[in-house]
Amino acid sequence: MTSLENGGTVSADIKLKENDILTFGAISLKVIHTPGHTKGSCCFICENEKVMFSGDTLFTGGIDRYDFYGGNYNALMESLQKLKSLNENYTIYPGHGDNTTLNDEKMRNPYLK
Repeated sequence: MTSLENGGTVSADIKLKENDILTFGAISLKVIHTPGHTKGSCCFICENEKVMFSGDTLFTGGIDRYDFYGGNYNALMESLQKLKSLNENYTIYPGHGDNTTLNDEKMRNPYLK
């Protein structure tokens, strides 16, 4: 259970784990746990389409903040190394900004060098 600024609380319906598979009809998404922006940050990979939804973990040419509650710079750097180690050239749809590819980010994003 997590407290909100206004005093309310939020509980998770389910807790996702590394390599869990979420299925929506014919679409399956693999969970990649990528803490750093927040404790529970995740990326989601659709292997059939070679697509990654990176949320606020990885942006085109950068990353999002890690100074929020539960954020952690070192955890984020470890998460980025996990993404860097992936071999597929996924099309990445970040939480903000333009889409990119994993290979492009490996070449130009200073956080994946």
